[in-house]
Order: sequence, then structure tokens, then C-alpha cells
Amino acid sequence: MSVDLRAVFSSEQLTRRLATNLRIGKSVFCYDSVGSTNDVAHRFAKDGARSGTIILAEFQTAGRGRGAKRWTARRGENIIASVILRPNAPLERLTLLPLLAAVAIAQTIEEEAETRAEIKWPNDVLTSRKKVAGILIETATQNAIADYVVLGVGLNVNQTEFPDELLEQATSLRLETGKTFDLSDVFVALMKNLDALYARFENGNDDAILQMWRAHCQMFGKRVTFVQNGERREGVALDIDERGFLKVRIDCQETLLSQAEIADVRY
Repeated sequence: MSVDLRAVFSSEQLTRRLATNLRIGKSVFCYDSVGSTNDVAHRFAKDGARSGTIILAEFQTAGRGRGAKRWTARRGENIIASVILRPNAPLERLTLLPLLAAVAIAQTIEEEAETRAEIKWPNDVLTSRKKVAGILIETATQNAIADYVVLGVGLNVNQTEFPDELLEQATSLRLETGKTFDLSDVFVALMKNLDALYARFENGNDDAILQMWRAHCQMFGKRVTFVQNGERREGVALDIDERGFLKVRIDCQETLLSQAEIADVRY
């Protein structure tokens, strides 16, 4: 697989534009097409790539989301990227990374597209109640310690056509605003926001991250449904705790739910 430095993305230019970042973007690898940017990032990480290395692609042939879902995006119209992180943090704090990434995306949408972004727990980013971005985080551990984390991000930017099954669920910045965006500008803005938030995480400023996440969430106080152990259940979303777990009232009893426990949250 060779690095592609065509007009859409340039490793050299992006690295230069991210030079002021403290942690993310010191190395940027741009590809025309890959199976999955997360898979490429795993290979790089196992070979010793430093924290903050970015894998960016114009197209994925086997993109994936949470669970068994696929992530589909048209060639050259969106942001498809994965970031290698080597956090100096216990495993229990890593549950904040999906929330942190969602905040970075929401901030970028509001800055670049000037349109309101909403976060649906834990890390789906919506505009006009439709999904505009997704996050997939995969952690490699050794002896109960994180060796590295791959943070995958997909942001629909200029795409205007979606598969029939996604027409009522997905959108893009272009569909929401009528504008065509420079992908490199959006990518740089996203990586700068992610770098700033990750610095907060490494400095232990979890409360600030959680508060920013809450500011973009409209679920609290509303009835939600979700799938748990293959069964659809419902309750009222109340808040998140310091780990990012969802606090829900079910049949007059409050309970905490992790991202690993439930799926397909709706409200």
C-alpha cells in the first residue's frame, strides 16, 4: 500500500498545518483507498507508531462502526480517519475517549458549518436529528494496561447521496447547509479540537470534558429505549457519571449502563 499525496489530502501540508498541535498530528499518512483506517492504524501501532499518528483515507472498502455495523462513505467526499493514541491512563478512564471525540466533532461542525450539533449517547453526532458522524474506538491491552488506542472517526461532509436504508437516518454538512466544504480545512479543524480535548484528558480535566459533552446532549429527562441482552427496554435518561456511563431510571429505579451493555439507543 503506497501513500497517496494527491490534491484532496496531502500528508506534508496537513502535518505542517497541525504543527502547533501538542499531541495529535505530528505524523499524517494519507491514502487513496484502504480496507479500514482503523486496521491500518492497528498495523502502524503494532510497529511502534508514536501517539498522535493519523491515518487518513479518501475511501474505505471495509469501513465499520460499532458492533457489526458497516460505515459507508462515498469516495473523496468525507473525513475518514483514525488516530493512534497511547494514553497514560488506567483502563477505566478510557471510557471517556468516545465522549471526548464526539465533543471534538460537534465543536468542529459548529465552527465550520455554523450549524447546531447534538450528541446522542455515547458518541453519535447528529444534526437535524440525523447522524452526521460516528466514532469507533478500539483498545489493545497487555496485562490489563492499554498498549494503545485507535480512535476512528467518520464525518459526512460533502456527500449528498446515501443508500436507501439510510435516507431517513443520515445527513452531511453539505445537505444541512447547502455549502461545499474544503475537506482539508474541516479535517484540520477537527484535529485541532481533538488535540485540545485530549490534552485536557491527559491532564486529568475530566469534569470539563463531561460538561462540554452534556452541553451537546438533549437526551436528559426524555424517555429512551435501548437493547440490552437482546431485549428492548425503556427508561428515562437522567445524566452521565464520571466514567461517561448513562444513568437511567427504569421502573422507578436508577441504574448505570455502560457502552458495552446496551445498543441502539433511541429517544
